[in-house]
Amino acid sequence: MKRILYIIVVVMLALATSACNSLVNVPFSSPKTGPTETFAISQPRSSGATSAALTLAPGTATLALGGGASGLAEGTITSNVLDWKPILTTSATALRITQRSPGGAIVSAPNDAINQWDLKLGDQVRNLQIACPAGNFTLAFADSLPDDITITVEMGAGNLRLAVPAGVAVRVAVNRGPSSVATEGAWTASGNSYAISGPGSRWTINVTMGVGNLTLASV
Repeated sequence: MKRILYIIVVVMLALATSACNSLVNVPFSSPKTGPTETFAISQPRSSGATSAALTLAPGTATLALGGGASGLAEGTITSNVLDWKPILTTSATALRITQRSPGGAIVSAPNDAINQWDLKLGDQVRNLQIACPAGNFTLAFADSLPDDITITVEMGAGNLRLAVPAGVAVRVAVNRGPSSVATEGAWTASGNSYAISGPGSRWTINVTMGVGNLTLASV
């Protein structure tokens, strides 16, 4: 039984890390690329909304996220996969922006897939959730994000890079399966907690990750 589990883990790691820009082709779903489209996000301020939830399409994505929005959120999402058209919903307390694959299937991202998020949040947002189902993702946070924000990142299988600006004090708690963690910059590690100091804002980041590679970078 232990040997079977070991083989499963090895195979999953191989699938997650075998490509820099795409997952290994699997027979679940393979979205087609087409013309590049840019979707504008402009959500007005809401007095009770202090949370935001972003769900990125499985496959590949780059998210550049900062603060300073005049409303709840503003920016653009650029993609050349029609199935990844974002869906925006709001409630009294939260904003949600979601990309879905047909039937929620696992996908193999085409090599020419584009999925670029460039967003700003308003200063009322204090809790942020980001879901990265499976694939290769880069999340880059700007120092304009609100002070004391809590960011929760859920990652399935693949490669995840979290980049924070130098000067921001960040504490990262990692809950992971058979995954590796690498750091770039003056991070200190204690068990599954990583921290970097700075005179600027203070952020808390919680990462839950299945199988793959996590890189924490201070840039």
